[in-house]
Amino acid sequence: MRPPRMPLAIIVAGMMSGCGGTTNEVITSPQIGQYRIVRIAVLPFTVTPKTLGQGRGYAEPAPPSVAAEKLAELFYLKLNAREGIVVVPPRNVRGAMPALPAAVSRAQLRELGERLDVGAVLEGTVEVYKERKGSAIGLDRSEDAAEVGFTVRLVSVKDGEVLWTGDYYERQRPMIEDISGFLERGARYLTVEQLADSAVDHVLRGFPLGKPMKTKASIAETAP
Repeated sequence: MRPPRMPLAIIVAGMMSGCGGTTNEVITSPQIGQYRIVRIAVLPFTVTPKTLGQGRGYAEPAPPSVAAEKLAELFYLKLNAREGIVVVPPRNVRGAMPALPAAVSRAQLRELGERLDVGAVLEGTVEVYKERKGSAIGLDRSEDAAEVGFTVRLVSVKDGEVLWTGDYYERQRPMIEDISGFLERGARYLTVEQLADSAVDHVLRGFPLGKPMKTKASIAETAP
């Protein structure tokens, strides 16, 4: 099951895009400015439990446990590269509370926030994580492309308020169906790790805290 979505009443702005089989939706709470979040922690992500069909082998396999680790690390690395926020990595969170359960209570959130000195945590669930079958230059079937789906939420440690959600799903499509995607990523079929990296970039375009650091290349482009 996906984590519950934010009530409509607290949605201030959203960005949703979909093209073919791809969905990318982010929602920010209008109250987020009141929290003045500067430090956040990335909790260990989880994977969705195996369904009956997956267990019996006649449905797509459930995401492997390593998918949760890889997505959490991607979010940490990319958030840590933003200006204006400080991000505590997943390993530090595990050290602060080794027995952290999949469902964290408000009391545990407050305790974790005090131990790590953070105002919010990022939690996530990986729903789809399927490796491509074939090579970078061609697949036998379109459904053999890499596939990624996940949901992430930024939660206040003070009161458990959901401040932001990001929801993403994509199975890479052929160039004739997604020319812009192939131009952005290169004319190739991605591995699942490469697709996950791109997916996190897309979701974080709508992240409300901090901003991407300027690289030397971008500084040169904007110089008078």
